Amino acid sequence: MNATDEWYEVSRLTENGYRITEANDYGMFLVEGDERAVLVDAGAGVGELHSVVTDLVDTPITLVLTHTHWDHIGAASQFDDVLVSPLELPPDGRIRVDSLSGEFVERPTQFTNRWVDAGKELPNDFDPSEHAIEPTDADPLPADGRIDLGDRSLEVIELPGHSPGHVGLLDSATDTLYGGDVIHFDHNLYVMFEDCDLEAYADSIARLKDLRDDGAFEVLATSHNEPLSGDDLDIVDDLLEGLHEIAADGREYEIVETDWGEARSYEIGDSDVLTKTTI
Repeated sequence: MNATDEWYEVSRLTENGYRITEANDYGMFLVEGDERAVLVDAGAGVGELHSVVTDLVDTPITLVLTHTHWDHIGAASQFDDVLVSPLELPPDGRIRVDSLSGEFVERPTQFTNRWVDAGKELPNDFDPSEHAIEPTDADPLPADGRIDLGDRSLEVIELPGHSPGHVGLLDSATDTLYGGDVIHFDHNLYVMFEDCDLEAYADSIARLKDLRDDGAFEVLATSHNEPLSGDDLDIVDDLLEGLHEIAADGREYEIVETDWGEARSYEIGDSDVLTKTTI
C-alpha cells in the first residue's frame, strides 16, 4: 500500500471541494478557490497528505486547523502555511501533540497499534512503533475572520467547547459549513477532555442552530461522520436541548470508561454526550 491514494480515500463533496478520509474515520476537506485552496485539518499523520492534496489542486494551499487535538494535526508538519485559532497557538508559535494537554500524547501509537492488531494494512515502509506527531510552526487565523481564496472567501466561525479555540469554516458559495469536531464520532459530543467547556459547547451548538435556521449552510461536514444535510440537521435541536438539561443537572447519566478515563455518558436521542465526571 502506498502512502497517498491507497491510504487516503478522496471523494467529491462540492463542485470545488473534496472530502479526504484517512483510516476510515479521520476526515479532512480540501476547498478550492481560483487563487488559493484551504485544507481543513491534517488527520492522523500516517500518510503523505501533502502529496495527495497537491495532486488535486494547482494553487497554493493553506492548512487551517479546526483545533489542535492529535487527529487533526497529524500531517500538519508537511505544510508551510498553517493557521489556527490564537487560543490554541502556543507562545513560541509551534503546535505540538501536547499543546493543550498531555492527554493525547499516546494516542498516535494507540491508533496504529490497534490498526495493526485488527489485521489492517499500513503504508509501505511505515513503522507504527515510531509513529509520532511532529511539531509544526503555525500562525493565528486572520483577525477579520476571513480566508481569501481569490474568487470567494471562507468565514471563520468560532465553535469552542470541544476545545478552547475550536473553529469551523463557512463556504457560503456552496452552503457548506466545515465543522471539525463540533459533532464527533457517531454524532456524539466529546466534552470530557481537560480543555473542554460544557457551557461554551452549548453556545456553539446554539450558534450552529442559528446559522442553520438563517440559511447560512445546508451541509454540515464534520471530521468523523458523513456530511449532514436536510432532516439530519435536526440533530442540532436535540443536542442543544440536551446540553441545556445537562447543564441544569436535569438529565440522567451513567459512568463509562473511555480511553481518557471515566466520563459521564448522557443519552440524547441517538447520540451520547460524554462529559467529565464532575461538572
